[in-house]
Parts: sequence; structure tokens; C-alpha cells
Amino acid sequence: MKKSLVLAAIATMILSQSISYAATTPASTEPAKNTEQTKVCPKKMPERPNLDDRLNLTEEQRQKAHELRMQGHEKIKPVFEQIKAKKQEIKEIKMSNLSEEKKQKKIEPLKNDLRKLKTEVRKIHEENMKQFEAILTAEQKAEFEKIKQEGRENFKKHHKRHHHPMKPGFNPDVKK
Repeated sequence: MKKSLVLAAIATMILSQSISYAATTPASTEPAKNTEQTKVCPKKMPERPNLDDRLNLTEEQRQKAHELRMQGHEKIKPVFEQIKAKKQEIKEIKMSNLSEEKKQKKIEPLKNDLRKLKTEVRKIHEENMKQFEAILTAEQKAEFEKIKQEGRENFKKHHKRHHHPMKPGFNPDVKK
């Protein structure tokens, strides 16, 4: 499970970098400013070489990669909208005047729906990744594996889990 989550996170990082590249015009060398991707993820991404450049893609490969990114984006967009709606529903239930027991009964099926939607997102990412890898040469695939490994290492470095023993009576869902 952890391995698939790490792979999904890496795929997301690679795809988000690719999508932000796709927002720029092919002739432009300046990074896109104020794109949808920037609005969705306000965190500043560390500067890194463009994936297409690092893989030394041909113009034909760049075009195909762009098409694949856009197809993946179109497939995943409605799923993200559903995730957003489910999270909003959960938030509204948490803010309601229902008893904690009733809130949990209403929230649990929504959390199950979220898990299914996130699985769907992972499947779309994996499918998109396979399609992308299919257009690469053996040499490019080897370089891409290096890039993914670097992504895994960066993910581990920046997303360390902090385990704190919970105090008796502590509930992270209850806001003070």
C-alpha cells in the first residue's frame, strides 16, 4: 500500500510538472505564469529541469507527450471535481449541529467514496504513465526510471511521517 501511494505521489509530481509545461507554448522558453496548475497548487515547486528536456524528447515525442497529458487531464478533471464535492460534503457535516455519532454515520460512506475516487485517480495516473513510457526509447526509459527514483527519494525526504503519541481524550477532528 505504501509503495503504491509513493508511486502515485511520484506520478502526480511528474504529471503536474508535465501539465505545467503543457500550459506554455511550444516555442516559449519562459515558464507559464498564473496557469490553472498554479492556482490549484499554490506551493512553490523547487526549480528542476523540464522533464521533456531531461529525457531529450524529439519534437514528435513532445507532441505525443503533450497529447497524452491533455487526455489524462481531461480524464482526471471530473474525478477531482467529485473528490472536491465529497470533501465539501464532509466539511458541511462536520460543521452541522448533528451529534458526533450521527456525523460519523454520515461521514463514513463519504470517506469510502473518497477512497474509491482516489483509487480511480491512481489508475488514471498509472494508465497515463504507461502510455507516456510507451513513446520513449530504451535510453529514455532508463533516464525516466532515474527521475522517478529521484522523485521517490525527494518524497521520502520531504514527507516524513511524524508519529506523536495521542493524549487520552485527544480527537484531531475536533477544533477548539
